[in-house]
Amino acid sequence: MKKTIIYSLFLTFTAHVALAQDPFSTQLDELIIEKSRITTRSKSQNTIVLNDSLIENTTGTFTDFLQKNTTIYFKENGYGMVSSPAFRGTTAQQTGVLWNGIKVNSALLGQTDFNSTSFKEYDNIVVKPGGGSILYGSGAIGGTIHLNNTLTFNKAIENEIQLNYGSFNTQGIHYKISTGTEQFAVNAHFGYNKSDNDYEWLGKDRKNINGEFKNTSLGFEVAYKINSKNTIELYSATYNDDRHFALITPYQTKTKYQNNYYRNLLKWHYKTSDFLNTFYVAHIKEQYNYFDQLPTDSKSGGNAGTWYFKNESFYNVTNKLRLSGFLEYQKTTGEGENSSLPFSTQEIFALSVLGNYDLTNKSGFEIGLKNETAKDYENPFLFSAGFYFNSKNYQLKINSSKNYRIPTFNDLYWQPGGNLNLKPETSFQFDINNNFNYKILNINLSTYYTSIKNMIRWIPTNTGLWEANNVDEVYILGSELSLDIQKTWNNHTLGGRVNYAYTRSIDKKMEKQLTYTPLHKFTVQLNYRYKNFSVVPSFLYIGKIYTTTSNDEASAIDAYGVFDVDLRHYFKFKDVPFTINFKIKNIANTAYTNMPQRMMPGRNYHIQIIKKF
Repeated sequence: MKKTIIYSLFLTFTAHVALAQDPFSTQLDELIIEKSRITTRSKSQNTIVLNDSLIENTTGTFTDFLQKNTTIYFKENGYGMVSSPAFRGTTAQQTGVLWNGIKVNSALLGQTDFNSTSFKEYDNIVVKPGGGSILYGSGAIGGTIHLNNTLTFNKAIENEIQLNYGSFNTQGIHYKISTGTEQFAVNAHFGYNKSDNDYEWLGKDRKNINGEFKNTSLGFEVAYKINSKNTIELYSATYNDDRHFALITPYQTKTKYQNNYYRNLLKWHYKTSDFLNTFYVAHIKEQYNYFDQLPTDSKSGGNAGTWYFKNESFYNVTNKLRLSGFLEYQKTTGEGENSSLPFSTQEIFALSVLGNYDLTNKSGFEIGLKNETAKDYENPFLFSAGFYFNSKNYQLKINSSKNYRIPTFNDLYWQPGGNLNLKPETSFQFDINNNFNYKILNINLSTYYTSIKNMIRWIPTNTGLWEANNVDEVYILGSELSLDIQKTWNNHTLGGRVNYAYTRSIDKKMEKQLTYTPLHKFTVQLNYRYKNFSVVPSFLYIGKIYTTTSNDEASAIDAYGVFDVDLRHYFKFKDVPFTINFKIKNIANTAYTNMPQRMMPGRNYHIQIIKKF
């Protein structure tokens, strides 16, 4: 056993200090999942868990789901079109997205399009604000979003089917099945969505033109318990969509975009009472085609494939001390088709050091270090440090870190304009998180400061061509407030959640707010339930958005607020119990945009049927 521990830690050259509680208390009957690791590995940062019931009762896009339930702001080129997050005032490339522990941001663009990402198949989605590059690599500057599946042994067969239909001929079907024996655990899932998306433009005498989309997702997860110490997991997922790009005027040329990804991941857990080693092997493939002159077949495209290897070791030395180690290697190849991206290769090798130590049974501190090497640029040396204090009614978390984002394939290799002299973007972050809880009330308040330099932008050169360069520097001052309350009496339950984000994201040269970053975002959801019936009204407010670097008021997008309401009823028919959700979105029929001349839908209706058996 000692040789195994020493060998694993030697492989990863790392260390981490532990909490007084046993971080491996979740036994293999319910497999150690990413949600558990996220919350135990970073005690000095806040995490928000969006659970399966919240996911299953949502209709619409992934953007809709996160826009309503988090402080992240999303910019959309019309409903269902390209969607880019601004997490804590950062860019889309500075938000990390992880699938069961593996980063899945596009190698070509460096970001995730949240209207081209499925979410219904996940058992929980964890949102982690703040820098996390030591644990999660490039792009984890504003925060990270974790898409997790759970595998459970000794579980009876459970099926769930969801059917939904709504305005603009919007249709969807989602199916999940899971089961487990003493040695095996299995999940499988399928999803299909489509919409004509031809909503009326409020105040305009026209409809949304060329906005239709459809997508399909398919995946499965399998775990095999070799013995009490060894477990193997296999994850596989595929997704494809066909999305037209809505027109600003009826006279524009129609275009569309086809996007596909394939993800496969193998994990091997070796676990004892005080030691856990997990080895990952993953292959991720992304591919796109852009049709620029519909209805012709004229198109361009690109693809990228990534092999990813990772070893993690966790060792409880004492009740106060835990050591951890991370060794990572990834190799990505990519090329364009009828485009200006030549065949290119990128390799990254990384070592991480993490430490956590309990000073008392209520407080402790964390330290982390990371170093990377890459083929075409020099990566920065990273660090993190944090302090936490936990009592019955109050928790304090303080964290500071240096984080980064590497140049994308397009930034480096696109011809002309790619620049092999680019430096990675780097950031420094300081975050203070206060959590107060008392009986039915929970309040969380975070304040933070982030400084970013060497931000990569494509700018025109003297030759008239555009080129990627490190040009911008940004500082961000912000605060996030969330409030949860719930009261139950007799057959009644009344609950509410409020999220508010204040984000001052300033370009240092211009001393102006960054474009498409609202100063204020506010959401509130109420939930009243009586026996098997519930009503859930919600409100989203987005403050003024500037569309130019000079913050020109004439071109700014006005603040807007949108009301939705969900009505739910669980029918206890003896043989076929099921749930019906009826949703009215934008119930006040508010006319609004979050991009110039890109109208969003007015009042629309959706019905959803959920059946479990």
